Amino acid sequence: MSLPTSQSIMGTPNLPGASFLPFVVSLFAVLAALTGVLCLLALQGRLSWPWGLLSAGAATLTGGSAWQGWRQWVQQMQQAHVVGVTGPITQAINKGEKPSAQALRLLEAAFEQSGAAILITDGLDRIVMMNPAFMELSGYPLDTMLGQNAELMGMAPLRGTHLPELEQTLRQGKRWSGESSLTTAQGNQLALWLNVSTVRDERQRVTHHCRVFQDVNPLKEQLRTMADQARHDSLTGLPNRRAFGEHLFKAMARTRRYPKTLAIMCVDLDGFKGVNDRHGHHVGDELLVQVARRLQACMRTTDIVCRMGGDEFMLILEGAGAVHDVQRMGQRLLTCLSEAYAIEGHHITVTPSIGAVVHDGQEPDTRLIERADAAMYAAKHGGKGRLVMSNMPTIPQDSAQAVA
Repeated sequence: MSLPTSQSIMGTPNLPGASFLPFVVSLFAVLAALTGVLCLLALQGRLSWPWGLLSAGAATLTGGSAWQGWRQWVQQMQQAHVVGVTGPITQAINKGEKPSAQALRLLEAAFEQSGAAILITDGLDRIVMMNPAFMELSGYPLDTMLGQNAELMGMAPLRGTHLPELEQTLRQGKRWSGESSLTTAQGNQLALWLNVSTVRDERQRVTHHCRVFQDVNPLKEQLRTMADQARHDSLTGLPNRRAFGEHLFKAMARTRRYPKTLAIMCVDLDGFKGVNDRHGHHVGDELLVQVARRLQACMRTTDIVCRMGGDEFMLILEGAGAVHDVQRMGQRLLTCLSEAYAIEGHHITVTPSIGAVVHDGQEPDTRLIERADAAMYAAKHGGKGRLVMSNMPTIPQDSAQAVA
């Protein structure tokens, strides 16, 4: 029995109009894509005619009110895009057009509210505009400064003799930056960071100069504090190992220029580890603080006491006198540091091992430090609690009272 001509081999009915279905689907897809493109162009403001076409179609479907509200919201979003480096302000300038009133109000507000002090002068460096931050910084009111020459109002003139390489930098169309000074209305001279730029006309002639002042003194003070902290021990406040090397280098240079005795001492506490083990590290830290105070109290004001780390200290004695004078100062330290320390109800006794050397005027600093370390270790190996001078016999602690 043969199959009917209206059925396929698989038995699927051949419905009327089924061959047009793919064409209809494709048509709707093309129309949807075209509608999306038109909407995108309209939103971006690149085409205006799609608004009418889309409005007509949307009004037919929604009655018009919803479409008009959405279009108004989109226009507001476009207008709100005025702010920004790449917004209409920059675009207008690039096109040679005048910025809008809204853009000018934005620039005026930024100028007035800026925390940096801004001053604008003409081509002859006469003051034409300043913001409140500059008036506050300089102490001058607006009417006093307008029309005055910037140099006469306490600012460095825009010349290379006062601001190095300024003229060449501005001639190249670049911004000059560097340190400068400003004399205030009260006569105070402020050290400031200055940025100078120029405004030119269509013929590239300089019409105005713009100075921007920033007070960097708080930053410089912070940097000085950080540098000082990097050169001092955080526990005792004494100069650290880095500062010791700097002080020793300068002292040796002065000794070569003006012949005088230079000696250094290496001081190491005996039994300090046992204090930490028995009483805790907080007691050991307080012991180091008290040792540092005693060292400073026993030494002359011209001497330098440094903490090298742990329980090791280095002393620089510039102009110490003869060898026996250095020995006498070492014995005084030995007696002072050997007295008991009262810390949190504990009476702690530690003794110092001291190695002392006198600079011969020729050896480098590294060799001088090595000899001081060797003398200190010789004092430890000799029984601790004693002073050893390089290339000299050991002096026991018992003789400290007699020598001091």
